[in-house]
Amino acid sequence: MSEQTKALLLDIGNSYIKSALVDVSGQVFSQPLAIMRSDNVMVLKAHISQSQRVIVAAVGQGEQVARLRSLCAALDVPLTIVKTQAQAFGMHCAYSNYATLGIDRWLAVLAGRRLCQTRAYAVIDLGTANTCDLVLGNTHLGGWIAPGFSLMRDSLINNTELVFANDVFPDDLLLGEQTVDCVNMGCAAAVRGFIYAAEQKIAEVNSEYSVIITGGGQRMVRNNTPDYHFFHENLVLLGLLEYLFI
Repeated sequence: MSEQTKALLLDIGNSYIKSALVDVSGQVFSQPLAIMRSDNVMVLKAHISQSQRVIVAAVGQGEQVARLRSLCAALDVPLTIVKTQAQAFGMHCAYSNYATLGIDRWLAVLAGRRLCQTRAYAVIDLGTANTCDLVLGNTHLGGWIAPGFSLMRDSLINNTELVFANDVFPDDLLLGEQTVDCVNMGCAAAVRGFIYAAEQKIAEVNSEYSVIITGGGQRMVRNNTPDYHFFHENLVLLGLLEYLFI
């Protein structure tokens, strides 16, 4: 591959596609993280036309993947659809039925090793669902899935009389003095409790560890965090770097 070779990494979500253009020779993100709507075909086509290869992770987005296949075929750009594996790049997946582990979680596990190297680590993704995966060395130990902040809040509102809330995402944990604040802060406390439980669990595995937090909900927990908590914008794209040379 020449030094000019570029690869387009794509993280296809329900509403948006997150992308990064990578200098293959140096594995450096040569373009800042870009976000486009999933239905914006023209922007997606322009991104593909800049690259010599496309590597993609998609969770349950058959229609978007089909569209991507057509665009790459029309532009004659090779396409790699990444799937979870029982073992890859020396990393072992804890799931016996490994195909049921979401590709976003698998790539976050691989990305965590890039950040933590040989240390034990917990990867926490705060989104629609909150997920946690623990890793020791090159072994994925397993994890948890729980409702995210919005799901918890919506469930509480829909299933409890005289309880209501607003759309505020708190960026600090305070005591509410009215119902709307109590709901938001209570759900924020549950998110922090999820992180605390993950940290307690990884500490049982190894006394030296790191906690990596990603996802849209990370801004709720950034304040007053210890120095071994790391925040990352998109671990899926970072994990896709592993697939550049296969």
